[in-house]
Amino acid sequence: MAVLSTPLLGAFSAFLLLFLTVTQLATPAVADGVGMIGAGKWLYKPLCAHACRRIIVNNRLTCDSKIPGDTWTPPPSSHHGGHHHRRHLHHLINPKECYLRDAAFLRTLALCMEDRCARDDVLLSSIQEYWEGHLTTLGTGDWTIDGPVMSYEEALRLAHEDVEEIGEENVPFTRAGQPLNVTSFIPEDVYIAMYNGLGWHERSQRDHGWNGIAVAVSSVCIPIVFSLFRFLPARPLWYSRLVNVLEMPLMGNRHRTPIVANLGIMPTRGQTLYLVYLLATQIFLGIFPLTFIYPNFNVDDDTEAVLKIIGDRTGVLAMADFVALFLFSSRNNVLLWITNWSHSTFLLLHRWIAYCCIFHTSIHSLFMLILVWDSYDKQIKRAYWIWGVIGTFAFVFIWPLSILPVRRKAYEFFLVTHQFLAIFGLLGTFIHIYRLYKYDWGYEIWVYIGALLWLVDRFVRIVRMVSNGYRKAVVTAVDPSAEYIQVDIDGIVAEGHVYLYFPTLSWRIWENHPYSVLSSFKGGPTTRKTVTQGNGEKSSQPSSTMSSSDESVAGNAGPRVTLLVRPMDGFSKTLVNRLLASNGRLTLPVFVESSYHANPSAHGELAHCSTLLCIAGGVGITAVLPIIKTFGGVRARLAWGVRNEWLIRAVEPELNTLNSLTVEVETSVGSRLPIVDILKEELQKDDVEGDLGVVACGPTGMADEIRVAIGQLGPKAKRGVVFVDDAFSW
Repeated sequence: MAVLSTPLLGAFSAFLLLFLTVTQLATPAVADGVGMIGAGKWLYKPLCAHACRRIIVNNRLTCDSKIPGDTWTPPPSSHHGGHHHRRHLHHLINPKECYLRDAAFLRTLALCMEDRCARDDVLLSSIQEYWEGHLTTLGTGDWTIDGPVMSYEEALRLAHEDVEEIGEENVPFTRAGQPLNVTSFIPEDVYIAMYNGLGWHERSQRDHGWNGIAVAVSSVCIPIVFSLFRFLPARPLWYSRLVNVLEMPLMGNRHRTPIVANLGIMPTRGQTLYLVYLLATQIFLGIFPLTFIYPNFNVDDDTEAVLKIIGDRTGVLAMADFVALFLFSSRNNVLLWITNWSHSTFLLLHRWIAYCCIFHTSIHSLFMLILVWDSYDKQIKRAYWIWGVIGTFAFVFIWPLSILPVRRKAYEFFLVTHQFLAIFGLLGTFIHIYRLYKYDWGYEIWVYIGALLWLVDRFVRIVRMVSNGYRKAVVTAVDPSAEYIQVDIDGIVAEGHVYLYFPTLSWRIWENHPYSVLSSFKGGPTTRKTVTQGNGEKSSQPSSTMSSSDESVAGNAGPRVTLLVRPMDGFSKTLVNRLLASNGRLTLPVFVESSYHANPSAHGELAHCSTLLCIAGGVGITAVLPIIKTFGGVRARLAWGVRNEWLIRAVEPELNTLNSLTVEVETSVGSRLPIVDILKEELQKDDVEGDLGVVACGPTGMADEIRVAIGQLGPKAKRGVVFVDDAFSW
């Protein structure tokens, strides 16, 4: 499920998300620590103080700073009446300021903290810090308001006076939900249940945070670690053979060709190693560690504890998956340059990580629903629940709208729905977290990372596009039926593949598709050769060679990019219809986003090869010709299979440039290339040393045949084989 969108629509979407996020950030918040729970933040420190306060926080208070009979008077500087908005906090029944001035509350709390915190050897400074910033909150501190009317020491002194006055045996015990209007003791059994419950909850949240970080970091770093093997000195033969085996499909003979009614792609054995690690860690870290402690005010039994732990943890892991999810789908994925993995590989991994994210989201929602089922009628009206449901459904619906048949049959529909569902998924997640915890727990950081990766990718796309400026594309039909078309764009230089935007082709100006660059001319002396098109008209195209049999005119030419395209349904089909209606030649405004490479490290992988074998099918020639020219000093062989002569005529000027290089060219028109025989012939040559570089670009069936043949022949060969499948697929 690749999050692939266009710069214009993508930038707008990312800007909308960023704007809504920033508006939520307008309210400052102070929490205990920096980061997220488990990595720089904590919930209950000291635990004893939080437990004492939680027990009496929902007793009805009088909000009076004096107990009847008191002679103590709050200092004049401690006026709180007009400073606070009288509002109720989440789960609190008393106004906020009551916790800062109510005498019975403060003295009861001080007595409990003195006794219970001594058991944990808590420093007095920690107790004082808690006292000044945590009395009005359920967890993290808030030092933006005035402190309590009395210090901890003062409250403790007054509490002891109350106890001495009536006798310790006459001091009442607090009772849940009952008014608290005198200094009281907190029952030991109630305290233990609260202490265990808060400690268990913090430990669980800490484990969630650690597991989330482990998932996010390992998902990104594993490709980097695996790629380090390519730096082995002299590239030993055993490593080459191992790679050949790992590049085989996990089962069967198909990798790029869809399987199971065209519903999916079979990963290679190497990709499967990553997927096994991914699935194992996602499942294991979604469950373990499990911690149980009783009595526990949070849960009554192991079943409820498991539901709560796994329910919360899968929610955190779903957010942690945002890192790899958005990074792997990016066109400007930095791992493409750091590792030797292809863009198609990262898109395949992106889809599997998306499955994990959807699975975690679904489990989180289901388990939380079970836990709150008794109060569901109340929960469904709360904002955090509503936005959680929105986020869940957004992510869940992405899956059926992104399966391979949808991507192939309705690619533009897939892009738009994918984009907007991703937006609502992120937005729903952020507001869900914000409504529950504000910024106190740090889980919103995962949303920030995902949004940032998305925004940066789309910003770079726009930069790439704007740097090329507004251009004109000359589209011509290579054959009478426009089965193949040629696109020439003056004024730019590009390599690899580019994304083309034709703003006047349809109202969907954001639509774009990748096309491989056949040739790119930087400008200078050249010839312009006249080629007769199938419709009888003549068009001109640049050529770096002079032919006495062709009508040529010498001159100077500016930069130019030439693309050969085999139109499919949708976007390119519309282009063909416009082209045929214009008698085989069409000029359109175009924006070019360039340059990209399916595998940026491919040139480095091929650099140490002594010979090069390039196998192309149809317009796949556009990808292999530039590679042959790049390694002009290496003995190379080009095997090209085409359906008809029209494509050969269109590429003939480029093929002529290979005459000056040590390149053996063979073409097959209307018949399949003997791929296995070609590979055997190259691998069995006794007069050649060094590795053989094999570059494939063409139909999926041909690419799979080459992959399987290398997997079978490579491990038995006396020389290493470097295989580059220059493919681009969603």
